[in-house]
Amino acid sequence: MKFNYRNTYRSKINIKLLLLVLVCSAMGNSYGQSKSEVSFYLKGSFSKLDYEVLQDKSDLENGFGFGAQYAYYLSENWSIGTGAGLQYMEGAASLSSVEGAYATADPEGEAFEFRYRVEDFRENQYAYFLNVPLKVQFETGDIARFYAAAGAKMGFVLQSEYETEASSLTTSGYYEQYDAELREPMFAGFGDFGALKTSRSDLGLQTNLILNLETGVKFMLENDQALYMGVFVDYGLKNIKPEKDGLNLIAYNAEDPMSFTNNSLLTSASNTASTAYVDEVKTLAFGMKIRYGFRF
Repeated sequence: MKFNYRNTYRSKINIKLLLLVLVCSAMGNSYGQSKSEVSFYLKGSFSKLDYEVLQDKSDLENGFGFGAQYAYYLSENWSIGTGAGLQYMEGAASLSSVEGAYATADPEGEAFEFRYRVEDFRENQYAYFLNVPLKVQFETGDIARFYAAAGAKMGFVLQSEYETEASSLTTSGYYEQYDAELREPMFAGFGDFGALKTSRSDLGLQTNLILNLETGVKFMLENDQALYMGVFVDYGLKNIKPEKDGLNLIAYNAEDPMSFTNNSLLTSASNTASTAYVDEVKTLAFGMKIRYGFRF
């Protein structure tokens, strides 16, 4: 009886040990599979601040971006990810001529209508965004894999500026009380001031929301490394026009009449039509993206 009891006891111990080994083995295999991937990317693009001014579309310019991504694999084919990236974009608009008129006062406090006209006007805008994405990616198997990703990004404005230039600026002042239009003297802010060129000033673009689509080929390398080569489209879903609005494109300065303030087209309104030059501003970028990643 003792012998049978001991054999039965030993058998139970062996079964428990076998189950423990199997569980540990399964856990080891599970943890051995890489579920996380970190990657770094560089992208070159055609991009622009997309808007319409006086029925003319803004110009397409060059741009670039770089950043890092983190992805967590739900399975061998599906992953979700986030990260952070810097995106540089430009915008530009050209107009053959712009003119306006509005009521103001001269240095003596005399009321008058300030009139201006600029020829061959061009404005350039420059913006840096910190983009934080949330996206889903699908990829096939094998060494060379097709992949496709989609998601959204929040674009936080790091810096946005503008500068303008024109071949000529001509001003005058109409005094209704005297029924007279003064085209001089220049020290009063009236006359032909020649070419106009301003230094960069703050633009004040707002936070962006972007739809992101990406597709391409993922090449699997040794030691769970990978090289991505693909194309992308970033389409702005939100109007990021500056909060300032209805300003004069060329503003008369009563304290220094020969020094005019030039506001952006994005924040100015047409005095003759009483409407903003630009109704909304969105972003658009598309191009190629190269990414290196490794799983751990």
